Parts: sequence; structure tokens; C-alpha cells
Amino acid sequence: MQTQPTATADLDPIALPAVAPKTIGRFRVVGEIGRGANGVVYAAHDPVLGRDVAIKAIPLAVKDRIRERAETSFIKEARAVAGLNHPHIVTVFDAGRSDTLAYIAMERLHGRDLHDYLASGARPGLRQAAALMARIADAVHYANKRGLIHRDIKPSNIFLARDMKPKVLDFGVAMPRGEGDPPPGSRLVGTPNYMSPEQAQGLAVDARSDVFSLGAILYEMVTGHRAFDAPKVEDLLSRLVNDEPAPVNLLRPDAPVELVRIIAKAMAKDVEARYQTAGELRNDLTAFAGGLDPETLPVRPTKGRRRLRIAASALAVVVAGAAAFWLVRDNEDPAPAAQSPAAEAAAASGPASSVPAPSPPAAAEPKATPKPPPPAPPAEGRITLAIAPWGEVLVNGKSRGVSPPLTTVSLPPGSYAIEIRNGDLPPLKTNVDVRPGQSLTLRHRF
Repeated sequence: MQTQPTATADLDPIALPAVAPKTIGRFRVVGEIGRGANGVVYAAHDPVLGRDVAIKAIPLAVKDRIRERAETSFIKEARAVAGLNHPHIVTVFDAGRSDTLAYIAMERLHGRDLHDYLASGARPGLRQAAALMARIADAVHYANKRGLIHRDIKPSNIFLARDMKPKVLDFGVAMPRGEGDPPPGSRLVGTPNYMSPEQAQGLAVDARSDVFSLGAILYEMVTGHRAFDAPKVEDLLSRLVNDEPAPVNLLRPDAPVELVRIIAKAMAKDVEARYQTAGELRNDLTAFAGGLDPETLPVRPTKGRRRLRIAASALAVVVAGAAAFWLVRDNEDPAPAAQSPAAEAAAASGPASSVPAPSPPAAAEPKATPKPPPPAPPAEGRITLAIAPWGEVLVNGKSRGVSPPLTTVSLPPGSYAIEIRNGDLPPLKTNVDVRPGQSLTLRHRF
């Protein structure tokens, strides 16, 4: 069943340009990427900044209430996204009007949306799904903290680039925080399959409504089925409000208990029982995906453990919310030498007496057994990774994967250049000397 968006009414397809214009604003149109009932997306080039862009365009309203509402929503989207700067939210470069079109110029993305990815039969691993959703939840939390409730989070509004990095799209029905009470008689906004129960009833919504939508998407990624579906919108809304989805472990028996718990909490019908922010959901998903959040497990000095702080020259400009990182060198204290039974008895009896103890018979003395040689130290060192919310790990310029789910990197002794990347944020760069058997921990938060 196709999702049934109810946020905007369809425009007259005749009003959409049949042939791509040569230019829109200052942008040179290269071709058409796709179109729907409400607008067209063009591939274009920005001659001023010399970069490729995607242009989303709709016809200007001409005494038409439906198109006036669409144009208002369209301009609202441009303003909302223009104020956001996050590696997992699409970047808007410009917006404006031409003679016949309203348009938004945004970054050109290559890949496909999550809806097409799932419809193709592709299924991420359980921890991969959690890591992917943690990044999306981080983007939604970022928007929520800046006063925007998305209200239409669904797979088709999550774009997956070719490297599987997600981008949240379409803030056209986003609502400023504090405007959660819908006016009487207002239209239902959002896509029913993924909207929260309070949204389905036309009640006030806040950031927790977006959390429910994230949970519904994760449910579908894990189980391969939508949490709520029905042939008619009325039946679908009723299910959202009154019914529980099929249990995750029934559809996916190999799903770990912790992941089942996370999905259930994200999709709790009672908003007070739900995750209160997308950030809380992100933290639990990050922990499950393979790396505990560094903020919840600060490194504390203990006996036998020495902490070495390393300054990162790449972080000359500190990003808001960034935290320090540490390399922790594990040097365990040597175990005390084993004592003989006679020595243990002497230690237990207190100070030694001036009268020597009688020597036991020679036959009673145990024969000395040679001690086995100490085990050879491991040939490699190990770097444990605790990166939040995520980062691509490069060792000497070669990618070793994304952390999480990557949690450890084993390396032969030597010097290495470590780089951690997270989208457009300043990367973390540091040099590490690895010794045989050495254990280091690299912590960083973008």
C-alpha cells in the first residue's frame, strides 16, 4: 500500500512546466530529475559558486486557494531549513521566485530515499539499522532544539546518499515549537502510516511526535513491515490510536531484547512513556549499535591507569556541543608474587619470633616446580573507539569503517595518522604511536 500524505492538496498538473526552463533565478538548469503532482525537481548549476544544485520548484499561485497554501508551505520550508546546519539535514543555498515559479535551491544528492531502499527488498543488519537511525534521530533532535517539529518524518523524506549517509528532507509542514495546538477545523497534516497517535487525533504535538515517527520507521527497517497499515485512511487512523503493532520479536525473532525495548519506548502511545526527546532515542541507539555514549561514561583516573590528553589541532574552531577526546593507556599493576605456604603462615601469625621454627623433615619438603614462562605480549595494539553520534574512521588515509558499529581497530606497532569524519563538521585528526599489546581508547563527540 502506498503511503497517503494528507499535508497538501494536489495542484493542477497542467500548471507545472512541460519543458524545463533554461534558467531559474541565477541557476542554469541542466535537466529534470523528477516531478510529482505538486512540483518539479531540476538538476542545475550555480555559475556564481561553481557547484551543482537541485532546484525544487512549484508554480506561483494565481488566485487559487490550493496553490496559495502550497506556495505558503513551500516558502515556509525554505525559511525553516535555511536556518539549520547539520550534516544529516539537506542544505538550502537559496530560495526565491521567478516569473512563474517559486523555487528552493539545495545541495544535489546522489542515491535514493529510504522508501525506495526498503521497497527494493534491501534490509540493513540490526545494528546497522540502529546506527543509521541514530544519525537520523540526531538530525531531528537538532531541528527540535532549534524550535522546529518536522511532523512528516517518513522513509521517503529520508534520503540515503551512495555512502548510506542519511539526509532529512521536506520541512514543508514543519511547525515552530510552541504552536502545537492546531486551530479548530484544521486539516490533518502528515503521513498516516508514520504519524503519532496524538497527531492522528488532531491534538497538540511536540518533539515527542517526531520521536514516534522515528520509532515507526525503525520498526519497519527491522521487521520488514509497516507498524500500521490499512486500506482506508479512517481505518489506519483508528489503528494508530487504538491498536498496538505486531510484536517486533514475533516478526523478527533474532531481534535483541534491548532493540525491541528501544522500539517499544519510541512508539509508546502515552507521550509520557515515550522518549522525551529524539536525543534520548539517539543515545540508546548509539549504545546498542556498538559504542556507549562518551558523555555517559566519563574516563576517571584509577590505580594502575594513566590518562593522556591529546590536543587536536584540527579542532581550532570548536563546534557547539563538541567534547574533548582522550587516549587512555591501560597499564595494569603487576600481580603480587605468590607466597609459599610457610610464608603465608608467618605473615598471618604477626611479627617473626626470635626463636627459629624447627625445620620440617627433608622428605616433607615439596619439590620445586619450574614456573612457566610469561606469555608473549600480543603482536598488535588495539584502539577502542567511543565516537558520538558517529564518525567515519580513517587510518593513514584509508577508511576502516563507521563508528558505531565499529568499536575497535587492531594495528601493528608503529605510528599512525587517525582521522574521524562526520559529514561537514571539522574532522578530528591526531597521531598515535601504537606499541605491542598496548590498549588505547579514543573518545570524541561531534
